[in-house]
Amino acid sequence: MGSNRNKENTPEHPMATRLHCWFGWLMFLSEVLLCGVIGLCIFWVIYYGGGVAWANDTSKQFNLHYVLMTGGFIFLNGQSMLVYRIFFCCKKIYNKVVHTIVFVLAISAITIGMISAIQAHNNSPEPKHFYSLHSWIGLATMGFYALQFIVGFVSFLVLLCCDVSTAKFRQQLLPTHKTFGVIIFSMAVAACVTGLTQSARHRLSGKDGKENYEDLPEQAIVINILGIAIVTLGILLAYLTHNVRTKCYPDEVTNETHLT
Repeated sequence: MGSNRNKENTPEHPMATRLHCWFGWLMFLSEVLLCGVIGLCIFWVIYYGGGVAWANDTSKQFNLHYVLMTGGFIFLNGQSMLVYRIFFCCKKIYNKVVHTIVFVLAISAITIGMISAIQAHNNSPEPKHFYSLHSWIGLATMGFYALQFIVGFVSFLVLLCCDVSTAKFRQQLLPTHKTFGVIIFSMAVAACVTGLTQSARHRLSGKDGKENYEDLPEQAIVINILGIAIVTLGILLAYLTHNVRTKCYPDEVTNETHLT
């Protein structure tokens, strides 16, 4: 019985080969969608919105907000989640360092994006902050994201100085850390989709010669495709994180590697 199970876990077994092929296609699709989302967002704000700006142009400041938030919450956050799936045969510490670096880059982009939105609101005739469902979800997501980083950094990097004595604690914390990662990404998806809808309603209001969102002009199609791609990523990354197990051969890897 045990020998049969071991055979099924070897690379030569047909089932293992099919699973690795399926995993490879899902990973490829994830990367295509991640790159496609940030690329389509940049195209949208440049082609339809006139580009980005840090000051003196409210519309372009919001464009910068869209790019940085999508880049931080979706592209970089998604890449940080996939690090352990892409480089599963690398040493664990290397994956942790790369995961942390990408996480920090994501936090930086999100922070600058938030500042850009606040400045844009301040430049409006009647400044209003954090009144919409989009802003509430985004603010909550930022809070959870910061908490996730602090807990993860302390637990999985700082506590390595006491590797043996903290190994069990880190092993028990890992499933919760992964689950919260998926929850945060799902919240980020909700924040982005509500933000896109809010922006589409504002920019395609049908007033003052503007196109009407309900008429589905070309810009509305681009926004809708961007939103659908983000939602698809939310489903795909949740599946890859919790339902696809990766294993490095041969079996000299640690138990913590298998858990990730």
